[in-house]
This record gives sequence, structure tokens and C-alpha cells, in this order.
Amino acid sequence: MGFNSVLKSKNLYLLYLLPFILAAIAFLRFTLDGDGGIICRENGLISFPFLNENQHLLWLKAAGMFVLLCLSFLIFFIADRYKFLSRITVLPALLYALMSAGIICHYGVNNYLLAAFCMIVAISRLQSAIVHSNSNAPVFGFGLFTCLAVLLCPKLVSLLLWAIVVLPFSGRANVKDLVALFIGFFTTLFFTAAYYFWTDQLFELPAVFSETLLAGEGFWRLMPEKLAAYIVFGVLIIVSLYNVIVNSATAIVAQRRGIFSMLSMLLFAGSSLFFIPFNCHGIMLILAIPLSYLFSQYFISHRTRWLGNVLFLLLLAACVWIIW
Repeated sequence: MGFNSVLKSKNLYLLYLLPFILAAIAFLRFTLDGDGGIICRENGLISFPFLNENQHLLWLKAAGMFVLLCLSFLIFFIADRYKFLSRITVLPALLYALMSAGIICHYGVNNYLLAAFCMIVAISRLQSAIVHSNSNAPVFGFGLFTCLAVLLCPKLVSLLLWAIVVLPFSGRANVKDLVALFIGFFTTLFFTAAYYFWTDQLFELPAVFSETLLAGEGFWRLMPEKLAAYIVFGVLIIVSLYNVIVNSATAIVAQRRGIFSMLSMLLFAGSSLFFIPFNCHGIMLILAIPLSYLFSQYFISHRTRWLGNVLFLLLLAACVWIIW
């Protein structure tokens, strides 16, 4: 079976099929296996108790699948607009949907899903900052939405450091850019602190942050549940990294900076798995963002057909394993 013609196609028909693919996944998952009763209680400085208390509700999981569909479309539109992949493709949207569908089937709408939306918008602002180097507005938006994601999920705190580090490597290294980034950070923090002050909880803010950050257990204790899937992801990361290095010489500057931003995001967010305790697999909703772009870049540019076919089949199998 050959997937190369499909994976490397510039046609957008897969984008129109995506709603039906997600609907079929949700139908089969809940028909064959029920809801499983798995809960991901992930609080943040900005938290929604209703979501944590009602993750078992089927309609909330259906709403999560709809939000996932919207996020997948956003991921495609970002790649299409800023063109940091070597060609236009719908693969990022498809891969993000497949890698994340299992998480939504288990947990429904949760703080990680909301944080994923914030990070996708932040990435859009970062790519805009790379392309439009004369405006500081995208840098401000990048800082604001990255910080908002961290306030929703304090376990993503490494992304604040990523934002500071990736900016100079994106061609935005002057003082004005760094000031715009930190203004974005502090704007989000200011309104959050104002809410806590208004509700007489301001002095509890540091305790809430540290308690949320340290709750849970090492991610390696959660990995055995889906170990085979994570091994496949690891192999694909290595192959995709090699592909990026080999093809970096032929990429234009904006493409290199765009792909580097995804690699560095994966490095910073992925490293938190070894240092920060987690309650569930929800972090995959964040990691799947850079992975969808890196895997797509590999599948549209590789030259070894049989290897591409095998790895794509393994990726599909890993996604199915995460769903069930």
C-alpha cells in the first residue's frame, strides 16, 4: 500500500473529510468502549470547576471533539498562511486531530484543551513576528497567549522560558521585542492578579501555583499505559529531526526559523515530562502541536517511500492505541 501520493498531495479534500473522521472516531470510541470514566483533574490559576467535575458527561466530550476540529483547522491555516513547511498540505491538521482525539475521548473539555488553543494562537503570533519584522504587536500577542496557557496549566511553565529563548532565534532580538514580550506576559498576569485581588485571594496566588505545579506523579509512571504509542512517537521524532537537519540548507530563512520554533517548543515542553509531575496524558494536546508540523514536514519531503509508508502506518496504529 502506498501513501506517498496522498501524503504529498496539495489537494485539500482531507480537510473536508476531517469532521467525518473525528465523528467516526467519537462514535466508535463511545459505542464500543463507553466513556471509561477517566478523569483529568488539572486545575490552574485560571480554572473552571465545572469542567473538572463533569468530564464524564458525553455532551462535554462531544463539545471537546468539536473544539479539537476547530484547533485542527487553525493549525492548517497557520501553516498555509506563513508557509514554514516546504509545501502546502493538510497533514498538520490531520495529524493533530489523530494524535489528540484519544485525549479528548478520555477527558473531554479540560484546561489542557484551552491551553492548546492559547498556544496555537501564540504560535500564529510568533510566525507573524518572524514574517513581519517591523511590528511589535505580534510579539506582544505571542507573550500574552503563551502566559495565558501557563496560567491555565502551570505545568507548562517551561513554555515561558521557551518564549524568551526562541524570540532572538526568530530574528526578533532587539530590546523593543523583548519589552513587547514581557509586556504580554505582565498583561496576562496583571488581570489574573486583579481577579484574585477582587476575590480576596491575592495572597493565596503563589500557594495555588506551587500546589498545582507539584501535584501528580512523574510522567514515566503514566507512560506504561500507552508505552507502544510513545515509542512510535519517539522514533518519528528522531527521523523527523534528521530530515529537518538534512533539508535545512535548502529552506528559506523564514521556513528555517518556523521549523526551529517548533523544534524548540517540543524540546522545552517535552523536557518538562522529566521534571514536573502530571495527573494525566493531557500534555499530549500541547506536544501534538509541534509534532504535527514536524511529522508533516517529514512525510511531505522524505525520499524513501517504503520507510515513509511504514512509519505512517505505525503512526496511525499509535493514534488508535491512544484512542482506546
